[in-house]
Amino acid sequence: MTFTKSAYAACLLACSTHTLAQQDSSDVTWSLGIAAISSDQGYVDVGTETTIVPIIGTQYGNFSLLGPRASYKMFANDQFEISAIGNLRFDGYEAADGDIFTGMEDRDMSFDAGIEAEIDTSFGEFGLGLVHDVTSTHKGFELSASYGVPFMFENGRVMPYISANYQSEDLADYYFGVQQHEATSSRAFYQLDATTNIEIGIGSDWMFNNKHYIKADISYSSYGSDIKDSPLIDKSGEAQILVGYAYVF
Repeated sequence: MTFTKSAYAACLLACSTHTLAQQDSSDVTWSLGIAAISSDQGYVDVGTETTIVPIIGTQYGNFSLLGPRASYKMFANDQFEISAIGNLRFDGYEAADGDIFTGMEDRDMSFDAGIEAEIDTSFGEFGLGLVHDVTSTHKGFELSASYGVPFMFENGRVMPYISANYQSEDLADYYFGVQQHEATSSRAFYQLDATTNIEIGIGSDWMFNNKHYIKADISYSSYGSDIKDSPLIDKSGEAQILVGYAYVF
């Protein structure tokens, strides 16, 4: 099943930062819920897929384990924080996911680890991140930079954002390339260079009675030229909608 790399981890991370931040650092906090993710990654004749995933999270002090994502806050003050992170990358597909993949090897998920930083300013929030595959699946890395402007409400916030995500040659080629032995008359051999995707979106987080958390996001990621030219792709980017609910214990 094809699946976007970041949706599940992002949903769980948002649950952590929004719902658990008010808890005392000595408390162990748990959250449990469910999310629906609808996305179209642009693969030929595959179309939009909707996936239901669980939201399972726990946090103790500076450490968070949120389903497929773990993080440890190494430094933080009122405006800046830096964390060590690790998360599953849900990119990939199986031959049965669509006719375009017939005769191709499966592309598997990976576990990526690295570091990220967040900077809060009077004119918005900036983020930087770098992760590398530690499972030798795609053997590549991704560097990301983001900027968003939060609008605060009584029970939550809405944040429009934009981000640039640089994917190394190994990463991009693994998920969007066609190897020599996979090439056919209708699916040419194709090898990618490093590429940068630009994402725009609106994220929203809502908390009611300190127990009920709701997340609703919409985003569109415009692919770099190397991905757009892949014979596996017939769209210029990926559209995604995410809706999730979690109960905080």
